[in-house]
Amino acid sequence: MYCSGQVRMVAKKKKKRTNLFDRISLWLTIGFGLALLVSYLSPITDPRKFWPVAFFGLAYPLLLLANFLILVYWMLRWHRFVWIPALSILVGWNTLCNNIGFRASSKGAIANANTVQVMTYNCHNFKPFGGENDPATRHAMLQMIAKSSPDVIGLQEFFTRRKGKYAMKDSMAKLMGTDHHYFESFNLNTSQDLIGLAIFSKYPIMGTGKIILSDENNGNQCIYADIKKGGHIFRYYCIHLQSIRFVQEDYSYLSRVSEDGKPDMTSSRRIGGKLKRAFMKRAEQVYKIREHANQSPYPYIIAGDFNDTPSSFAVNRMAKGLKNAFREKGSGFARTYNGSFPNYQIDYVMASPGLGVADYHIIPEKLSDHYPVTSTLLFK
Repeated sequence: MYCSGQVRMVAKKKKKRTNLFDRISLWLTIGFGLALLVSYLSPITDPRKFWPVAFFGLAYPLLLLANFLILVYWMLRWHRFVWIPALSILVGWNTLCNNIGFRASSKGAIANANTVQVMTYNCHNFKPFGGENDPATRHAMLQMIAKSSPDVIGLQEFFTRRKGKYAMKDSMAKLMGTDHHYFESFNLNTSQDLIGLAIFSKYPIMGTGKIILSDENNGNQCIYADIKKGGHIFRYYCIHLQSIRFVQEDYSYLSRVSEDGKPDMTSSRRIGGKLKRAFMKRAEQVYKIREHANQSPYPYIIAGDFNDTPSSFAVNRMAKGLKNAFREKGSGFARTYNGSFPNYQIDYVMASPGLGVADYHIIPEKLSDHYPVTSTLLFK
């Protein structure tokens, strides 16, 4: 009798522990599920009106991963709670497809009179991320662009000098085999060093212009060129939306947190404040660009460094009514930024309804802190 009672007592205690563990697991399941649901509001919530939701959108990949792991856990347990993460993920199917391409990589489209291959590339002044001017990196970037051979390329953080080996306007014109280009300098360091946005085209440029998005001495701007290929004229917008403006102190803090998991409130507030201001500024900039693009007499392409993720308000507001080349033809979990943060897709190619998307590729060359993005578009 004593042994039997002891067994029952042990079983009862074990059941209580199991129930407690299940309750904790359930609360975590609900918490991460709700956080994922809130992230789905980010694409439609203007951060200028309510900014906290934007942080959930930024965290979407991590929240998705957490819910997937929880889903696997409950599946292995054959537990009815599996429906919670499953439903949380499926409700955001549209957001999921903006982040992950559920298709094989698209093959290179055949160039003809009705196609145009475009590239966008934040070339980081033709030097390695965080490094000094490096002739080897500059040469490798030019070789990579030459190998891809785009018809039109938009470059952000384009650095050039008036003469010498870093006269990059001359180098790019030679590489493209044409002198059709448009360059606007916004960061004037010296009378010799110019930094800004540039568009180079193999085809004639009929007109150019710029849209001032921030202070004139700030590289977060927009330029455009009207380009004629055969019987087609289209407008190409090269954009660089608001940067987060992290400094080395911020990157060092993020590295420390990822290594030892010990955040401090002062640094966290500083970084949070920078993110908040950038979310709000990008929303304002997107409306300016779309207002201008809506008046374009030609089909248009908006391409460049958005500095924001597929789950953000800025990206989704820009893409409204347009064709996002990644969404149309992209494959896998796109990643266009290879710096420290945010390590997501932040460079995009978008086309107006008068254009179709034939292919989309990210070139995985770690030269700048961004990867180049190419897409072949079709004239209809």
